[in-house]
Amino acid sequence: MIGDLNSAIGTHVTFWGAQWGTLNSLSGGSASSSFKGFANSTSTQPPSCGGTWTSDPGNSTGPPDSVPEYMAVIVSSSITKSGSAISGNNRKMVVVKTEAGYDSNPGHAGTGTVVAVICQ
Repeated sequence: MIGDLNSAIGTHVTFWGAQWGTLNSLSGGSASSSFKGFANSTSTQPPSCGGTWTSDPGNSTGPPDSVPEYMAVIVSSSITKSGSAISGNNRKMVVVKTEAGYDSNPGHAGTGTVVAVICQ
């Protein structure tokens, strides 16, 4: 997941990590600091523009052990937290070329560069 104000092609992004909320900007306001970047479920399979997603706080989402070199990433403009549930919208979908260093522990940020737009 990345924020919609960070989703232009060529932008270096953080899609996962302990500092996700401070490193991603959303037009609909800031995200909860407990959101780390991965969704548990999406309203459509596969995720698509106009859909929604839900997540648990921290690394409770069961992040993958590894990520591919190129990865489809949801772009959100609004993320809210109600109790322990975090949810947001799928404003866009982009392709991110990932960088080395990702780990499923949120202390090891997942980073990369936006290289293409799938839908908006």
